[in-house]
Amino acid sequence: MRTLKIVGLLLLIIFWAGSSQGQPGNESKSQTPLMAESSPSQSGEERHNLNYIWSITGIEEDGQVIMLLRQEIGDLYGQAKFEPDSGQAWNGLAVGMVDQDEVILALTAQKGDTLCSSRLIGRYDPSSESISGDIFQVCDGNITQRGQFHAIWINPDLTSYTPAAVVASPPTEPSSGQNKDAALTGESASPAQPATALPSTTDQKSRFHDVREDADRILTGVGDISQIPIGMGGSGLP
Repeated sequence: MRTLKIVGLLLLIIFWAGSSQGQPGNESKSQTPLMAESSPSQSGEERHNLNYIWSITGIEEDGQVIMLLRQEIGDLYGQAKFEPDSGQAWNGLAVGMVDQDEVILALTAQKGDTLCSSRLIGRYDPSSESISGDIFQVCDGNITQRGQFHAIWINPDLTSYTPAAVVASPPTEPSSGQNKDAALTGESASPAQPATALPSTTDQKSRFHDVREDADRILTGVGDISQIPIGMGGSGLP
């Protein structure tokens, strides 16, 4: 009987140890690291691919802006251009980020002599593979636009993108040689002042007589500085 009691006690201890290892709390603890490791792969699957050439409406009133976007994880960067049928073309740079469905872009472009920056905040729609949102634009420190934009990708081949051909504005030609020199030196040209007429050589001789020219005549007695012939002076009178 004593032997049976000891065997029964051992069986009870073994059964209790096995049941404690199969408790739900221990199972959840053992599975937690596996779930934590799987979360990065799930977040990576949710990130959208925006490596395309896009056509964007809403930035310019006269046409569409073409934008090349490259993506590195959540960072976006690329180029943009505007080639209207008539008017001035421009090239620009784009930088931004994508976080799940939210897309933020900043576009900077030199439009002639004006520097413009546009901020685009929108959401990516996987069903239509497009981006829509709000645009805020500033040119030379002044707000020039608030509105909506819409972007759709038109080409997955990024190597097919070419910048717009922009013709530089020629410098303004000065109206005269004086203005040209002023433009080069950065000084404004002042109106020409009337020059004071200088007396001619004949007038100078008539007004001023150099007595050194009469030195020979004075010493030799030939002629007279008063232009009176010799013998005609007062000394010849009785």
